[in-house]
Formats: sequence, C-alpha cells, structure tokens
Amino acid sequence: MLALGLLATMAAFALVSFAVVAPNVGKVALSRRRPPGTESKPPLRAVADGLVNVVDSVLKRRGWVPFPSTEIEMASLRMTAGSLVVLVSVLSFTALLLGSSFSGNVLIGLLVAALVPIITKVVLRRRGNKRRKAFGEQLDESLQMIASALRAGHSLARALDTASREAPVPTSEEFARIVNENRIGRDIVDAMNTTADRMDSQDFRWVAEAVAVQRDTGGNLNEVLDKVGATIRERNHILREVQTLSAEGRMSAVILMVLPVFVALGMTATNPGYMAPLFDGMTGVVILGGAAVLFAIGGLWMRVIVNVKV
Repeated sequence: MLALGLLATMAAFALVSFAVVAPNVGKVALSRRRPPGTESKPPLRAVADGLVNVVDSVLKRRGWVPFPSTEIEMASLRMTAGSLVVLVSVLSFTALLLGSSFSGNVLIGLLVAALVPIITKVVLRRRGNKRRKAFGEQLDESLQMIASALRAGHSLARALDTASREAPVPTSEEFARIVNENRIGRDIVDAMNTTADRMDSQDFRWVAEAVAVQRDTGGNLNEVLDKVGATIRERNHILREVQTLSAEGRMSAVILMVLPVFVALGMTATNPGYMAPLFDGMTGVVILGGAAVLFAIGGLWMRVIVNVKV
C-alpha cells in the first residue's frame, strides 16, 4: 500500500510538473474551426458585401460597366467593378450632403457629387497610363535579361520566368502572367500578344512577332532581342527629349486649366454676393454651362497641342 501511495504521489507530481514546464500551445481560433464561408461577419460588413454582390449581378445582366475590370486592374486596385461602383456612390452621396450644407445650394451639391465619378475615371486612367509608361521604360532592360538568360542556355519560358522574378513592377507582374498562362497550356506568343494589347505597347508586340518568326524559321533569338532592345532604347531616348522640350507647354496648359477654377472658388469664398447671380437665375446657369463647354473644348485643344507622340 505504501508503494502504491508513493507511486501515485510521484505520478501526480510528474503531471503537475509537466503542466507547469510544458510549453503553452495556443488554441485554434474559432474561425479556423468553421467551414469556409461560414465565418460570422459584422452587420455592416455583411450589408456592404450583400450590396456589392447585388451591384455586380446587375452590372453583369445589363452588360455595361462604368468602371471596366481592365481599367481597375491596370490601376492596381484589388476590387471588383461592383465594389468600386458602391464606393463611388457613397462618396458622391457624401459630397452631395457636404456641398449642399456648406454652400446652402442643392445645385452646387449636385455639381460636387457629379465630380466624384469623373475624378474617379480620370484617376483610373492616369494610373493605367502610368503603369503602361513604366512598362515601356523598363522593357529594354527586361529584354537584356531575357537575352542573357537565352545565351546561358535557358529556354524562352525559363528566361521569362527569370525576368519576372528580377524585373521591377509592373514588368515583373506582366511577365509572371505570361509564364503562368503558358504553364496552363496557352501558347506563349498568344500570351505575349495579349500583354502587348493590354499594355498598349507596340515595342512588346515587336518582341512577340520576333519570337513567332524565330519559332517558325529558326535563328538566334538572343541577337534579335538585343537589336529590338537597342531600337527601344533609342526610341525612349528620343521620347525623353520630346517630353523635355514640351514640358513648358504642358505646365502652361495645367496652369490655364486650374487657374479659372481656383479664382471662381476664391471669389465664392471671399465674396459670395459677387458670384450669387451665377447661381440664382437661369441666365447664370446658362452662362456657367457655356463656360463649362468652352472650358472642356479648350482643355482638349491644349491636350492635343502638347501631347506629342513619337
């Protein structure tokens, strides 16, 4: 009996010692123990997700999207067209309330609310154009990496994979897409042509054509890519010179477009009575509408003048 009691005491001491000394193993979170899609969401998040799903379904049925997925993707935004439409709608409604409350005029509130989708569209296009411009500027160095990999004995797919890991963004992302599409069975030339169309790059379209010709007729692809890269490098050098020479005209166009808006806002803030006739009667509204039309025509005219293409 004494031996059994001693054995039980030693076992209890061992269990207590293990409970004290053993590392603390964290519990599995409750959300990880639930099947996917059954996690509980906050009420506001659930309402927002439901609204986004409804808007996405409506846009798919109507076949018209104010913000296409290609523009959203080129702007590097990780959201659907429906979520962007919901966000812009909320911002427009907020702008309507703020503009009407601060100015005391519903017309100004509607004008401010209408500017939100326009500004969103402009921002998306500017971000997309910036991404395309960066891709064009990085293309010559990327072609050098691909040609070096080909000289080292790698295949074209392997060379593109190397460039996708070493090139900067957005070239790395576009090359990674080409590699992934080729891995799932798509022809690499078709994937390159799709990238050239998406990035609006005539230079990369030449690269795709060079790859297609080399695959059909044979030849040294790395030498062809070196020559194409040298041509792209010279074109980029000329383009930078043109942008430098036209910088004064582009800055003048920006000042001429921004100055009337800031003057009108300043006059409205400092002397509201002086600008009141433009918003009270129909004559002022007609004058504002005509000024807006002339303003848009002048902006397009100056854009055509200073936008020199090589």
